[in-house]
Amino acid sequence: MKACVFVDGENFRHSIVDLFPEFRQADYLPKIADWARLFDWIVENVVEDGERIRTYWYVIESLDYYPYRFPDPQRSDNPDKARQDLYNLLLKHEPYQQQLEGLSGDNLDIAILGIVKELKQRKEDKQRRFNGWIEIQGGISLRHKAIEFRRAGAMRCNLFTNELGREKAVDVKLASDMIILKDIYDIAIIVSGDQDYVPAVGVLKDCGKRVVNVAFKTRSGQLLPGGARKLNQVTDWSFDIPYIELAEHLHIGQLPLT
Repeated sequence: MKACVFVDGENFRHSIVDLFPEFRQADYLPKIADWARLFDWIVENVVEDGERIRTYWYVIESLDYYPYRFPDPQRSDNPDKARQDLYNLLLKHEPYQQQLEGLSGDNLDIAILGIVKELKQRKEDKQRRFNGWIEIQGGISLRHKAIEFRRAGAMRCNLFTNELGREKAVDVKLASDMIILKDIYDIAIIVSGDQDYVPAVGVLKDCGKRVVNVAFKTRSGQLLPGGARKLNQVTDWSFDIPYIELAEHLHIGQLPLT
């Protein structure tokens, strides 16, 4: 039977982080994981004589920054308004409000410029990190057979708090692709615990396709907590990956070959 694996990228990455505290999140993904072998192994265990046609791995297309722009008094036709707009923007973040409170004149301008410089540096750092993710994804596609990264939507990046939010539109892209590509496979294997895929699973089953959800077990043998319960209820069955098997395929804790 022909199978396609559909991977919810951020959901999968968070599962790795939750399962393996020793994994360095700065690496984005395990550096020497045998990804093709992992997905082939999943297919082999899901269905007898299964053949993996392709793995579609869904990731964000861009970062959505907040604030998306900073008024610049030096480049504005109305410097006073731009300065006030910038001041009002920074007041939306309570720590900056406290920092600017009571300042005026040159002292206020210096403080505002310092904050803006810090925020712009955060944006550059986040964009550099995101560009690094894309390079890693490209390397995986080049080194491993039949793995394709598909991009959609954005992830919110709050520069005030220096935090990343949830991705948007990735789940819609994955669900729609499962339906659009249904003629190339017999079984769809979903690597995700997101219940947003429940409607798409129903459509595929109505088309005569089998759908399997992949779940992960912790070191103690318990299922990794998450939102997979509803997804497991509507899929034909669930394949639970033992902790040790995933660790071996990801080569967590092992040094890269030299």
